[in-house]
This record gives sequence, C-alpha cells and structure tokens, in this order.
Amino acid sequence: MQKPFLYVMLLVSGLTLFSCKNNIPPPQNKLLLWKNEFKGTEQVYKEELELIIPFAQRENSKPLSLPFTPRVWWYNFGQNSFDSLKFERRKLKQEVRLAELKKNEGYSLKKAGRIERKIDRYESSLENKIAWFYANIGEKQVYISEEEVQETAGRLQKYLFDRGYREARVKGEVYETGRKGRYNVRYTLQENALYTMDTISYVVRDPEIDSLLAADRKNRTLKPGDPLHHQNVEAEKLRIEQLLKNNGYYAFNNRYITYGVTNYEESEELFRERKKGNLKLEILNPEQGKHLRYYLADVSFKTFDPNNRTIAGAPDTTHIRGVNFIRLDNSVPLGLIRNRIFTKQGDLFSSAAIYETQRQVSLFNQFSFASSQLKVVDSARLALEYFAPVQERFTFGISPGINNIYTDGNSFFGFGVPVSLSMRNVLRRLEVIELGVRGSYEGQPTPIRTTESAIRGSLELGGNLNITLPVMLPYHPKGEKINLMNPRTTFGLGYNYSEPFWGTRTNFKLTAGNSLQISKSAILYFNFLDAYLVNTSYANNPSGREFYRTLDSLQRIGNNLKVTFDPQFVSSINTNYVFNNQDPSKPFSNSTFFRLFVESAGTALNFLKNKERIGWVEELFPMSSGPDSVRAYFRFVKINADFRRSINLSPKSSYAFRVNVGVANPYGKNRAIPYDKSFFVGGSNSIRAWAPRSLGTGSSASDTTAVGNTIPQPGDILLEGSLEYRRNLFRFAGNIQMALFMDAGNVWKWHQINIPERYNKSNFDFGRFYKEFAVGTGFGVRWDLNFFLFRFDWGIKVIDPSRPEGSRFVLDRFSLRRNQPYGLNLNFGIG
Repeated sequence: MQKPFLYVMLLVSGLTLFSCKNNIPPPQNKLLLWKNEFKGTEQVYKEELELIIPFAQRENSKPLSLPFTPRVWWYNFGQNSFDSLKFERRKLKQEVRLAELKKNEGYSLKKAGRIERKIDRYESSLENKIAWFYANIGEKQVYISEEEVQETAGRLQKYLFDRGYREARVKGEVYETGRKGRYNVRYTLQENALYTMDTISYVVRDPEIDSLLAADRKNRTLKPGDPLHHQNVEAEKLRIEQLLKNNGYYAFNNRYITYGVTNYEESEELFRERKKGNLKLEILNPEQGKHLRYYLADVSFKTFDPNNRTIAGAPDTTHIRGVNFIRLDNSVPLGLIRNRIFTKQGDLFSSAAIYETQRQVSLFNQFSFASSQLKVVDSARLALEYFAPVQERFTFGISPGINNIYTDGNSFFGFGVPVSLSMRNVLRRLEVIELGVRGSYEGQPTPIRTTESAIRGSLELGGNLNITLPVMLPYHPKGEKINLMNPRTTFGLGYNYSEPFWGTRTNFKLTAGNSLQISKSAILYFNFLDAYLVNTSYANNPSGREFYRTLDSLQRIGNNLKVTFDPQFVSSINTNYVFNNQDPSKPFSNSTFFRLFVESAGTALNFLKNKERIGWVEELFPMSSGPDSVRAYFRFVKINADFRRSINLSPKSSYAFRVNVGVANPYGKNRAIPYDKSFFVGGSNSIRAWAPRSLGTGSSASDTTAVGNTIPQPGDILLEGSLEYRRNLFRFAGNIQMALFMDAGNVWKWHQINIPERYNKSNFDFGRFYKEFAVGTGFGVRWDLNFFLFRFDWGIKVIDPSRPEGSRFVLDRFSLRRNQPYGLNLNFGIG
C-alpha cells in the first residue's frame, strides 16, 4: 500500500505546484473566478444555465473536480517564458522562405500553404504573447467583475422568461472563498410559475398557404398545454418556412411570421393570473401583392474531370427527362445520374428536392462534391444548376508498417505491407473497384498455448477484390422511391494464405449482396451469396502434432474451437437490418439502436442426396493428406437481435440499457456451427467483468490450457443485457466522462454435451437457465473525441455461474491484488 499512497501524494503535490506557481496578477477591477454556483433550480437543469454564461465567464477546468487548475499554470508559464524576439526571427525566416518559393514557376501550392500556416501561427503567438503549444494545452485564467455578473444574471433571467418562466427572477452575487484571492459567483433563481399555451391559432391571409398549412397539420410542433417556450415557437416558424420553400415559395422567409400571446378578454392581468394564454401565429403578405410561387425554367447538371487535361473541344450537352447534362467527358453515364436527380424543368421549386439530389449524387462516391446554384429568371421562374467535378479515377496507396505484440511476458516484432488500388467508373457504370494485396510476417498469439511461447511468427499473403455498383442486381425495380434509398450491389472475392507454426491454411471467400438506405436512420443489407472455403494442413512436426492433439481433446469435451482450424465449406444467405438514430454530437440525448441479423447456411445441401459433400467443390479445391482430410459442411439457421436504448437525464448525463439475444440451431450431421458464426460473451462489448470470449458455456467451467489460459467458449444460444449510467465530468481535448455499469448474461449449447463435466450444464434448459446468468458490475472512463470514443472499463464479478449452486455470489471475494480470479478486469474499447 505504500507505493500507491506515494504516487497519490506525488500527484497531489504536482497539481498543487501547477496551480500555485507562475500566477499572473489579476487585471484592475477584476476578480479571479473559482466557481459558478446555481441555487434554486427546480425545473430547469443547471447544465442548461451553464451554457448561457458567456464563455469568458466560465470557470476554469478542474480535473476530476479536484481543487486544482493545471491548465491555467501551463498557460501562465507559456506567457511568462514567451520570447517575442525569438518568434519575430522565426516569422521572418518563414516569410523569406515563402518569398523564395514563389519566385519559382509552378511552385508547390501545398508547400506554400504549410509555410503560410506557420506564419499565421507565429503572428497569433506574437499577438497573444504566448507560444501555440502552451496556448493549446493551457487555459487562460478567468476573471470577472461585479458588472459582468449582474449582466449575466440578466441574461439568465431572460432565458428563463423565454422558457416560459415569465415571472422568474435571478440574482447574482460574488463572494470570497476560504482562500484569499479566489471568488465564487452564486446565481440564485426564483423560477416561479410556468406559463403555458392554452390554444394555438394560425392567421393566414393567403388562401393557398392556408391550404398547405392545413394539409400539414399533423407535423405541427406546438400543441395546446405546451410551455410558452420561445425556442419552440421559433422552431415552428422554421418548419413553416421549410414547408413553403418545399412548395414553390422561393422568396419566403420566417420574418413574415409574427406571433404573440393574448387571451379572449385581451387582459394582461388575467393572463398573469391564469398563467396561460392563446398563442397566435400570423403569416403576413409582402407589402406589394402576395407571396409568389416559383417554377424551374431550366435544370442543368455540369460535370467534368479536373485532373484530365487531355480532353479538348466544346462540352457535350444532352437532354434527358427535363434535365440538361453538360460534360466534357462522355464516360460519365448520364442515365444512372438522372435517376438520382429529383428536380426537372417545369417543377415547382423545392429546397428539399435540391438538397436530396445533392446528397444522392454525393453517395455515388464518384464526385468531389455536389453543389447547386439558383438564378432568378423572372417573377415566377428560376434556373437551377448542379455542379459536380469527378474524383480521380485511380487512387493508389501503400502503407508498410511495423507492429509489436506483447502477451504473457512475450514480445514479437512483425511487419506488413498492404497495397491498395481504387478505380472509379472504369466500366462506365459509376462503379467503385477496390483491389487490395497484403503480405506480412507478424506475431500470432497462440490460442491454446501449452508449454511453448505465447506468440509465434506467421507468414501471411492475401488479396481481395470488391466491386460496388449503384444499382440493385440482379433486378433493379423501377420508380423514384428505390433511387431515394441509395441502392448498392457489392461483389467480393478474397484469398488468403498463411503459414502459422502448426501448418498451412488457405482461405477463399466469395460474397454478393445488396444494401438499401431505408430511411435516414435505417439500412438493410441482404447477402444472396456469402461463401467461404478453408483448406488446412497440420504440420507433421512436434508443434503441429501437439496443436492438433489439443484441439482434438477440446472437441471431445464440447469446445468446437477445432472447427475454426479444420478444412470447411460454408455457404449462406443472410440479411441484416440496422436502425441507429444516435447523434454523435449529442452523446447524452435520447437514442435507439436496433440490429436484427438472420442467416441460413447450407440450405441448398438439404436438396442434395449427399448432404455432407459437394463434388465440384472437392474437385476444384482438393484436400491434402493428413489428419482431418475430410472437409466439414455446415447447416444451421441463426437469428440475433441487439437492442440498445439511451435515455437523457440531463444535458450532461444519461443512462443506457442493452438487450442482446441470439439463437443458432446447428441441424447438420456435425451438430456444430463455424467458430466465427458462434456467440461469445465477455469483453469490452459484452460482460466486462470477464475477459473476451471467456465466459460460458452455461454453468460449466471454462476450458483452459495446461498453463491455465482460458480458451474461447463458443455457444449456440446467447442472452445478455446491461445497464449503464453515464455522466460528463470535464473537457480536455474532448469530453471526459465516467460510467457505472452492471452486465448480465451467458451462452449455452443447443445440443446436450454427453460428458460428465458438461452434462446438464452446457446446454440450454428452461428449467435452469435463469440460474446460470453471470453478473458483473464496475466503473469506466470515456474520452469522447466526437468522431471516436475511447472506453476504459474495470469490471468486477458479482455472480459466477461456473461455481456450485449456493456459492455463486463472489463479490465478497473481490481483491485488488494482481492476477486474482476475482480482481478488476480492465477492458479497452473504441466506439
């Protein structure tokens, strides 16, 4: 215990030093702000009010809410150590470099841009008197004045007024903390009564607009009884504006919409007494005449290849179904593009149709961008022009790398050289062809380590070819609706050869499938062909023979890890539906994720006389002699449903739950499913108190190697769930969050395992499965960088189903010592 205590003391001392040294005296009539406090919040979240406070008056960040501000120290140190002359010299040096570079004809714009960015950085440093590095890792000390506090109190009161708390009062006061020179600001709120909307009426003087609003009544965002919330009213104004812009009213904007709150008696006194009123939205006409509807007099689509300078001559113009296509390169297939353009000559102007066209054109993955421009022809007509330059036709990439694998005290350095080539529209069907080749010699952790090294070297050579077409094959339905769903068909071919320590392995893979974007949040995948073949040859040497014997002994006790190494052929059809409405920019908002996966493998074998062998497969891919020279064929059906829900508690907190259920029925002669099609539990995306894939099956003990390593435990039936509370703590190059969680679940076998250690333990049984749930709890830290979320979770076992009944509660056995069966289990995940 002495070392951890020493580390904590060193950390506290270091933070104290950071916070105390290199301080800069406060400006005149300013006070050093330590903390903002809110008192009296009942209905309004404190986190909402924090966003109203001006950025310059928000308290400095304190890691883990500790009374230290190390980032302020770094900023102050940067200012105190800043050398203006040194930065002036650096800036002048870069300006000379830039001038010399621009003297050369055809100079590199990329290099010039880098130099210009350096000059801008030096200018910024000289202006702020701090180096760029310290300005970014540090944080400027926040100072406040009494006048600023009272001004912010007024802002908060106006915010509450706009939220419907029209009688709210906010008082701001500054007081000194226990430490001299530090001041807290306390905002005391009296929310008082919430005003609501009794009725909502729309006054529209234009009969055509009135008809449009009446037809769109179901999409109104305001309802009687809602709070009299200014932002909600503004959102309704924007909805009306968008509705009209989608129906020809090009020049309309929400400034023509006014609103007010009154009552039938038109009495301000009664309005305050009842705390509710009638909201009236009025759509005004222009000073001269009425709102005009615009039609599209002309629609054109322009495209060219900015990287192709060999094409000369006049552009080619082609008219297809109300759209003029203007191009310099006739390799662009206009028919396919026309199916994704939802505007044509003579149509009413619609901003939604224009936006959807730009989005659909971008989804081709053929154009650098898609933009549009509108020009007014006369009082009732517009000219619409789309512009989309094509991307480079060929993109080549090579990224050699060195990696290191470390496990159980063993380390192995390896290298790999992946090469990729992307080709666009070479077949003139707006297709994307991706070719990849890879060669590597890397460390491979031994899945069933016995007595030798945990990592061995493995040579691997592979290649893959994928072709994606923007249509549905073999049949593409007609109509605009299917084109709105971004239809795609992908064909894939893969080959991989490897030489691990135990022998050789060759993989062939063939896939063909479709995808449809059903809605903004939902996508459907359907693979009408998903086949792979594996040829394996176990080496006739001590390592190969020992590896095979271990696999064979595991298979006898019900663990089908051997299946993943044996020769096999799997052919299936499957579909995958995914719904996800999460907004990454709002991590604590309400969101739902649902995935449903259904697969049927070996279905065609049911119609053959010999259901365990396909003649032409054996002839094309003959087996080598040795153990297991008979290829395994699989027949099974599988379904997996994964539901996740996040529920907002406040702007900075939420809780989430997950239910994941899966069933696979291996009805073939071998009564097994391929290893990579099996269900597993344990790890960062499952039950976090157990190591990845180590839990199960049922109440039987996990399989281990001779040196005690747990072997992955595949199952046919999966039941698992989790509950998690999340809260934002502070910001440091992203949001730092904490989490508390509880997980439960297990996997079982479909068939009975007829050995004593697993009999009536590994198989699923309605009479006992509920007694075999593993339960874990723990805590975690999240680092949210918006595009990536790094997760660190420490799991603790609560109920261990592998123990005898009556002694499965193991939380009282928890230990912080290393390498303990009931200690902390660290998980790292991304996403």
